[in-house]
Amino acid sequence: MTEVNNIENQDFRQDEQEIDIMELISKLWKRRKTLLVWCAVGAVLGLVIGFSIPKTYSASAVLAPETEESMGSGVSSIASMMGVSLDNSVDAINFQLFPDIVSSTPFIYNLFDLPVETADGELKTTLLDYMMEHQKSAWWSYVISAPFKLIGWVKSWFVKEDEPDPDAPLDMYNLPKKERGVVGFFAENIIVEMDKKTGKTTISLEMQDPLVVTTVLNAVLEDLKAYTSDYRTSKARQDAENLSVICEQRKQEYYAAQQAYAKYTDANKNVILQSAQAERDRLQQEMNLAFQVYSQVATQLEAARIKEQEAKPVFAVVQPPLVPLEKAAPSKVKYLVVFTFLAGCCAAAWVLFGQEYWAKLKEGLRQG
Repeated sequence: MTEVNNIENQDFRQDEQEIDIMELISKLWKRRKTLLVWCAVGAVLGLVIGFSIPKTYSASAVLAPETEESMGSGVSSIASMMGVSLDNSVDAINFQLFPDIVSSTPFIYNLFDLPVETADGELKTTLLDYMMEHQKSAWWSYVISAPFKLIGWVKSWFVKEDEPDPDAPLDMYNLPKKERGVVGFFAENIIVEMDKKTGKTTISLEMQDPLVVTTVLNAVLEDLKAYTSDYRTSKARQDAENLSVICEQRKQEYYAAQQAYAKYTDANKNVILQSAQAERDRLQQEMNLAFQVYSQVATQLEAARIKEQEAKPVFAVVQPPLVPLEKAAPSKVKYLVVFTFLAGCCAAAWVLFGQEYWAKLKEGLRQG
């Protein structure tokens, strides 16, 4: 008997739930004109926003960092025959540091003087000037900034601030606010994605002009290659420079010992005294020792030069950046769908719950 009652109660709740849902649907259907009006307003708003946001274009490149096994196997074998190890795995930069490198202030600062040209050919300038003076913004950004500009203009009548000299050289460690904004833009928009298994790295950038974004990304690749190559070869290059100085000193010492031995031998050619023979042997030993030292240093110098060359290049560009033909953003269809959907949800919430709650709130205020 109890089971029968439970089944009847479950059927009653399901019927009640179905009735409630049907009531909600019926209520929405009766106010369908309101829903359509709200959706139309949302669609118009989405199109306005979609057309107001400036177009941006995206460029990307694919890099393949070389592995230690594939780098300079020939020169490594030559150096090993000379008794010198060229294992540079300690001072070799890891490709996982690429995101930190391209987002660093010194790296981006070096791009400021890069010459850029827009796709229509109407503007040729530096990257810093292009970013500070020739960027488009949505109309509401001007509306939002207008009060602040007005306040600044009024403030300038009472407080005179020293304007920076436009011809003064920039200090990388003390950049003005606008220049720091440019650094922040590239630090956020140069995207580096890595495959930790294969080492394949994809670098992408999005800007407002297709030719400019390709030019900048090419410069990023070249600077990244130069930076990493310089990092990898810095120790070997310093070793080669130091050994070059030492090698030159040892060579001069060997030449001096050789010259001293030759002069003494020529001067005592027909002398058979034991003292003269002993002096000749001593000079010959000094000359041989100087030659051995010079030979060892010269061998180490060649090994250091081979090691420096072995570290180049750091990576290969599998897919260079191409000038994009289609814009990457904004997607007007996406804005249309999103704002239409949001407007419909807001309208449905107002019809089902908000309108009734608002009527009760007004009634309570009147009674109070």
